[in-house]
Amino acid sequence: MEKLYRYPGVRPFTRSEKNIYFGREQDAQKLFDLLMLEKIVVLFAKSGRGKSSIINAAIVPLLDDADNPKYNYTPVEIRLSEVKGDTSSPIEKIISRLKEVAPVPEHPHPVLDRFAYPYKLWHHFKKIQLTQPRKFLLIFDQFEEFFNNPPAVQERFKSELAELLYTTVPNVIREHIDQLTHEEYDILSEPLDVHVLFSIRSDRLSSMHSLTDVLPHLLKNRFEIHSLSVEQARQAIIKPAAIENEAFATHSFTYDEEALLAILSQFSSSAEGEEVSVEPFHLQIICQACEVRIEQKLELHEKDLEVNRSDLPSFDNLYGDYYKRQIEKLPEHLREKAQQLLENHLIHEIRGSNEYRRIPVDKDVLLSELTNIDAPPEILDMLEQAFLIRREQNSVGGYSYEIAHDTILDPIVNIKKQKLQRYNEQKMAQLIMEKKRIERERLYGRTTLALLVVLLLSSLAYFNWETLFFSYRIAIDSDTRPIIRNPEKLAFITDKLKDEVMKSARQINLTNDINSWEASQLMAALCEVEGFDQNGNIKRRYLNQAQKTLNKSSCCWREMVDIDDVRATSWIVSTNGVLGLTNRFSCSTIHFLLLHQDSSGAWPMFILPPAVTNYSATYATGHALRALYNSLPNIKDSGLKRQVNTAIQSGVHWLQTTIADKHNARWSDYEQKEGEYESLAVSKSLSGLILHTLNILGRSSDTLNRNWLKSLETADASVDINLRERSDKGFKTENTAVAFTDATRHLVIPWQLIATTDAYSNGSFSEKLKANRWIDIVIENLDADKIAKTDRFAKAEVLIALRYLLEKQYHFK
Repeated sequence: MEKLYRYPGVRPFTRSEKNIYFGREQDAQKLFDLLMLEKIVVLFAKSGRGKSSIINAAIVPLLDDADNPKYNYTPVEIRLSEVKGDTSSPIEKIISRLKEVAPVPEHPHPVLDRFAYPYKLWHHFKKIQLTQPRKFLLIFDQFEEFFNNPPAVQERFKSELAELLYTTVPNVIREHIDQLTHEEYDILSEPLDVHVLFSIRSDRLSSMHSLTDVLPHLLKNRFEIHSLSVEQARQAIIKPAAIENEAFATHSFTYDEEALLAILSQFSSSAEGEEVSVEPFHLQIICQACEVRIEQKLELHEKDLEVNRSDLPSFDNLYGDYYKRQIEKLPEHLREKAQQLLENHLIHEIRGSNEYRRIPVDKDVLLSELTNIDAPPEILDMLEQAFLIRREQNSVGGYSYEIAHDTILDPIVNIKKQKLQRYNEQKMAQLIMEKKRIERERLYGRTTLALLVVLLLSSLAYFNWETLFFSYRIAIDSDTRPIIRNPEKLAFITDKLKDEVMKSARQINLTNDINSWEASQLMAALCEVEGFDQNGNIKRRYLNQAQKTLNKSSCCWREMVDIDDVRATSWIVSTNGVLGLTNRFSCSTIHFLLLHQDSSGAWPMFILPPAVTNYSATYATGHALRALYNSLPNIKDSGLKRQVNTAIQSGVHWLQTTIADKHNARWSDYEQKEGEYESLAVSKSLSGLILHTLNILGRSSDTLNRNWLKSLETADASVDINLRERSDKGFKTENTAVAFTDATRHLVIPWQLIATTDAYSNGSFSEKLKANRWIDIVIENLDADKIAKTDRFAKAEVLIALRYLLEKQYHFK
């Protein structure tokens, strides 16, 4: 049985989801009452406020109320968009839908069909009335699409609709009234009971004026859907979660007040003089992510009954992240083809406007396009299940597909533009390199060179000045480090961040809320800063704290009271090595790391009880290798030094053999274990850490570094500097119960910056150009005030990355 979810995400609610649709009850009743009173109602709202949802999950169910037969209208939902591959006119589409909802006999009616009718719509509704008396509500959802039809088609539609709604007996019957008996005329003159609901985006409401010449009361009865009040938003969040139903993918759950307030405060806004309100489409994506999170825990046999603040996904780049998550649900070999289909066949650029819109495409046309890009037909079902496209029945008995919602149009367009920009940048690089080759070899003389310069200059319109700046600098410089276009901004933010981190470092051992792990990160971030800790007092306080918190029985540090922690210990040992403190402890922390390296060469995150399954961890292995490497200069015992070098060699081998994606230089969080997972997602943060580790150990390669540069994604450079990837690994006992969960959070941007700085010197011209553009976007998005509000460890890691990028003399290890 298909799993059901309480929150649909970007797609609208459906009829079957009326029992999980909350927050709009009063709006729905008011709209319904208006529809019953008036022939025509225009429903309008901004995109994403839920026009389709209120129709599907509220209005249509109210029409089916058997206790109120006078309200029992038959809903007929119709889309009048132009569909690629479907040439039906709007009137033909309406009649086609009516034949599905209310079939009529094919043979002529003895009275009605005596005459030839200029308008088809009135005739068809009258034929239905004569054979099966029914009342109809015509629902034209997303009516803005209708105005893409040619003017003649629009004229025909409004004339037909006007006759249907306002003409009791058409002229063609009046002109031949002498051919009808009184009884026959009475039959044909019985009024039709048809109401119409138009649903349209607010920004296209003005288009409706073109219909008012024959539908003069069209805009009299307008109904606007506003954003949700705070109380409505609360209901929309908490009520679906409270429903207990075995058909749902998860058990019922609640939101703690902190999580609820975080969601409401993040997405609430108010114009001057208006109440605070919340946009509903934000809530659906956030809450869907929370529900999926609970489902994932259930798969690990962990029952989580409450969503708390740490369970919430990132609020930054909400739709871009949603689109990316949904694409990553597809098999890896189909992701690029899926994006090709969405970018090139389901969106349309309005000529000369740099604006895009969704376009419906007939299934047969799409299947032909899939053949052209060598993609299987089932990719359509996969995209539909991922809620990236939706399917609508069309007028020829088949289906058309379109992108699920306007809110994910922007992420698709942005990625399409980024690909085009990369292509243009490559062309630019080729032109520059060709110019240099001609200058060097002097093959074609001044005339050819002049022609090439003209070609180059004629191409400049396609490129922005940032690209030209980087291209020129790469072409003339032999620098092995990234080029910073705005060093003043980077220096300003770095200096401000140093001040913030120094304030925290001065509190080491003076306050209980800075643990030794965090203290080691602060010290590493400030290493070699001129004027910091000139008298060594902070270093001594750091050593005192590390001494006090060292667990003497196993000679390691713990973040949690009863678990030996390889993560924390590795960070602290690494910083101790840089500060020359390796030999200042009563026991050997180096031996702790050597003791717990497993036979494969990797390290686990924690030292867990024997009954709990442990896993080789990429994060722990990377930091343990850094710790051993940084400690080597302080080790005098030659035997111990050999042990450390052997351990480093074994750990490096494990990293080299467990790389998840060599073509993109990507590692996963934990080692893949047969039978445990079908696949493990790669981590860009951890991949940056590992590439840096291999580089400082001299064990990376030109190919690996170049693959890293090639794999940089512009969208990643734009994310919030505080964005974190989540481990959330469940450690199981022998009976598969989850005994412990790794809650580590990895900052995404800093380690990617560090790895890009390491890999830069191995890049080709185009790879360096891409890396510089990526770093430039990161720097442009930096906000000193925002960084200052982050956690201490986050400030430390960001400072490490910025210093590593900016200061040649800062050698973070």
